[in-house]
Amino acid sequence: MTRYKFVFILTFITLTHVSYHVSALNILAIVSMNLKSHYMAFQTLFRELAIRGHTVTVINNFPVINPPSNLKFINMNAPSPNMPPITDFESISSSFSHLFNFYHHFMGVGPSNIRTDCELFFTNKDINILREKGDQFDVIFVEEFMSDCGLVFAAAMYDAPIIGITSHTLLPWSYPRLGIPFNVGSNAFYFSPAGSNPSTYRKVESYIMNVYVNSIGRWQIQRSIFEVFNKYLPNIALDVEKIARDRIKMMFVYQHYSITGARLLTPQLLEIGGIHIGKHKPVAEKIEKFMSSAKHGVVYVSFGSYLRANTMSKNKMEQFLLAFKKIPQKVLWKVDNVTFPIDDDKILTSNWFPQLDILCHPKVMAFVSHGGMLSISEAAHCGKPILTIPFFGDQFSNSAAVAESGLGSTMYFDQINADSLAGAIKHLTSSKMQQNAQNVSKLWHDRPMNVLDSAIYWTEYVARHKAAPPSPLSSSNDTWFQNSLLDVYSILLGLIMVILFVVYLICKITKLVLKLLIGLFKENKQKKKNKRA
Repeated sequence: MTRYKFVFILTFITLTHVSYHVSALNILAIVSMNLKSHYMAFQTLFRELAIRGHTVTVINNFPVINPPSNLKFINMNAPSPNMPPITDFESISSSFSHLFNFYHHFMGVGPSNIRTDCELFFTNKDINILREKGDQFDVIFVEEFMSDCGLVFAAAMYDAPIIGITSHTLLPWSYPRLGIPFNVGSNAFYFSPAGSNPSTYRKVESYIMNVYVNSIGRWQIQRSIFEVFNKYLPNIALDVEKIARDRIKMMFVYQHYSITGARLLTPQLLEIGGIHIGKHKPVAEKIEKFMSSAKHGVVYVSFGSYLRANTMSKNKMEQFLLAFKKIPQKVLWKVDNVTFPIDDDKILTSNWFPQLDILCHPKVMAFVSHGGMLSISEAAHCGKPILTIPFFGDQFSNSAAVAESGLGSTMYFDQINADSLAGAIKHLTSSKMQQNAQNVSKLWHDRPMNVLDSAIYWTEYVARHKAAPPSPLSSSNDTWFQNSLLDVYSILLGLIMVILFVVYLICKITKLVLKLLIGLFKENKQKKKNKRA
């Protein structure tokens, strides 16, 4: 009996193991943007998919060292972006900095970068090897940012369903692709600092920018894509918007309502804010010693992976240092190769800090940041108020979301001096802001399902069904004429005109009949008079 029991258990384990690997997926992920923070938003998802038995091939610019055996990387080796020094932002007025950012994306280096991005899909040796192998994939992730080169490449080469994925909130041109209505009067616009309750001026500004990006801006970008793909695949007809509407089955968007506010969501859109965040760990001994001795707590300062704090002017650097002298807290500052004329016990600097571990440390009271979405997410995760100083990209709309959510406040770089910065930090360390940050953090954590498990479930769902649940909102295939209900208004106006015309005819005919009857009546009456006479 024991022998049969052992055989049964062994058979069960074998069948379970076989069925698990039969259901394993072959996944392709394309993250062509050469900004590490973009890939950092997704790397946990791709790694976890591999850990759970799926085979994942990632095309990006940041291959991971010693990944799991079924997580493979193809390095695009795209040229590194030339990030300007912070001094370049000192002369830009806060009134126009977001407009300069908009110009940079669509009329500056944007189109040329997209052409370079597209070329790499055909000139990179390892990508060509992948194409020649003829592997088939069950589902494909494509980063949705300025360039649609990865999307068009995936659609042209493979039949698999596509999941768009972003490291930020939804881009303006993604709304019509998903059939989601967008209202500049109540929806936060990606390139605007106005938030979800803009002034009339900001509404006009956002409206003009939104019209531009969904017409001329997209045409400029897609022209670059057409030129490259026509060069290498001349026999393939490309309609980028149709590809996006038909082939993208879901969008994984790096946002969460606790920070970015309530937004219209379709079943195809999944909020994945915080998906990159793991468990925080104890900090290194040197950092712990510095922080534990801070009687009034610690302020953490970091401008992200690409902005170099040591490239600001001497005068601006002095304003930061004077501000830090005015506050009772100690300061951890991510800055490269700088020696400050200030007590080492007051400021600890390094070219890198374990940001999540720092923010979740109980001694940290506030976070001064550039306003990147990953940094804001980690602040919300750890319940720490944040001061955002936006420079480019989505940082302006992120900063507006921070202020609206109550997680923190915003200050522009040209407004910073010793007094204003010290005052802003003191505001963050107030009991009110500490409580606000804790409240936001509670909403951030209170989810029906772990965000990573949710993303993996929907990835497997799309692979199983080759589709996502249909949207109850307006169809993404409808024209602007239909979405504006102009077709309905036209029919109703036509019906009203027909009714008015019929009424007019009836009145005309009635008038003629009455006139005729009255004429006959008068004629008969006159005849009777004549007979009597």
